[in-house]
Amino acid sequence: MFKTWLCVVCGLIYDEALGWPDDGIKAGTRWEDVPADWKCPECKVGKDDFEMLDISPVVAAAVASTPLPLPKAAQPAVAEVRQPIVIIGSGYAGYGLAQALRRADPQVEIRVLTQESGHLYSKPALSIGLAQGKSAQALAGESALAIEQRLNIRVYPHCRVERIDAAARRLSTNIGEMEYGQLVLASGAAPIRLPIEGDTAALLSVNNLHDYRSFRERLVGVRRVAILGDGLIGCEFANDLAASGFAVSVIGLGQWPMERLLPVEAGRQLQAALGDLGVSWHLQNTLQRIESVEQGYRLTLADGQQLDADLVLSAVGLRPNLALAESAGVAVGRGIQVDAQLQCSQPNIYALGDCIEIDGQLLPYLAPINQGIAALSKTLLGQPTAVSYPLMPVTVKTPAAPLCLLPPAIGITGEWRCTATDDGLSAGFYDAEGALHGFVLLGRQAQVQRNSWLQSCQNAQRAVA
Repeated sequence: MFKTWLCVVCGLIYDEALGWPDDGIKAGTRWEDVPADWKCPECKVGKDDFEMLDISPVVAAAVASTPLPLPKAAQPAVAEVRQPIVIIGSGYAGYGLAQALRRADPQVEIRVLTQESGHLYSKPALSIGLAQGKSAQALAGESALAIEQRLNIRVYPHCRVERIDAAARRLSTNIGEMEYGQLVLASGAAPIRLPIEGDTAALLSVNNLHDYRSFRERLVGVRRVAILGDGLIGCEFANDLAASGFAVSVIGLGQWPMERLLPVEAGRQLQAALGDLGVSWHLQNTLQRIESVEQGYRLTLADGQQLDADLVLSAVGLRPNLALAESAGVAVGRGIQVDAQLQCSQPNIYALGDCIEIDGQLLPYLAPINQGIAALSKTLLGQPTAVSYPLMPVTVKTPAAPLCLLPPAIGITGEWRCTATDDGLSAGFYDAEGALHGFVLLGRQAQVQRNSWLQSCQNAQRAVA
């Protein structure tokens, strides 16, 4: 059985089944057979310099929670598959689902519609590509044509869906009308834009490959970058920019970075680690006004402070794209509301990825999207399957302070207990009975506890259930 390994510094995953062909490592290469001088493609940390964590038990646990197949005679009948299956969106969720469908059924008709160019790329890599010297072209993988040929699907680049007629199962697009058998909304999320006074055109967000290309172009000749937002994405960009030699200022509402996810001790250590790279912090504050000056911009903060910057990056968060779903009469809240099988309120319409809301929660990270892909591909092919979400830690790509966290579930009461390590800390969220329900691991040394702490959280979750 092949294993998967997680880089504790930047979150890159090495899958033994896939290998790393870009570096000459063939599919099926075991971790122990990877050359000793191989470096992580994202953060350039050497194999011998730190420990990669085997995350296979987590995957195995998720698989084990799936009901065992029924005997052949008792298998439920497979429903007729409505075709074509049309997927709106070419991000990780959209292309991931297309690949899972094709792997399961070599004949089913699949179409992917996207407003973008259709290139395959890693969205998480956008916030760490600068320090690696990666241009937009370098981040772009397969073209739409290459994906069509590899998966035997149709990809429609630069295709904007304008309206969905759910009753007729028909789409109206800028290139014509198209019928669907089953429709998947993988429309993602868009950057939140705060109401800033003045020259708001100065605000730049990076949410896709086109944004990243514009970002890189705007960085030419720039020295000072202000980041609006002290959350996960803001911290990743701050690390990436500061490590690349830019003077970075972060403006945020929190008392410490990532306040909603980290206890104060971890937040302060992250703040200090990024501060050592040259990041300056303007916390418990927000941007009120932007003015163009002779060289760059002058920023006025809510407390009256003024900062000068050559570029302003907005990283205050994302909001699910709901307009298209609403046009089809699909129920929405914070996101597109779906049931356990990712079906929307309209028949034959499903949703997946950053855009969905399930049980009142948004699940924008890659791990829950993977779970959704696995279940939805079966449902669309006639075997209705509910999504099962195991506990899924999040790796934050801040190499200055490697960070992995598992937030406690909503409604769990308890307290954070922190233990210092040589290069960071371990923080656990414990209930009154001493059961572990969440954790924060900061620094390389703390990362070795990931699997054991995750197992403890799983045990606590089963006890509560």
